[in-house]
Amino acid sequence: MAKKSSRPKPPSSPKRTHVVKRDSGWAVKKEGTKRATKVYTTKEQAVKGAEKSRKSGSDVVIHKKDGSIQKWVKSKK
Repeated sequence: MAKKSSRPKPPSSPKRTHVVKRDSGWAVKKEGTKRATKVYTTKEQAVKGAEKSRKSGSDVVIHKKDGSIQKWVKSKK
């Protein structure tokens, strides 16, 4: 029988949702995934879409066109 590790698990990394510029518009992408959840025509629409994940416990990281961080909004949980 295998022994269970007595070491505590490291805290899970916080959930983050990013709003990033794409050639086809503004994408909402969860951190750690390869594909965007959804691509919107405007940045404003993408930010509104990302706000839904904020209500479920994710931080929202809004990027500028150049990829730098414009704003980091902490989750509501």
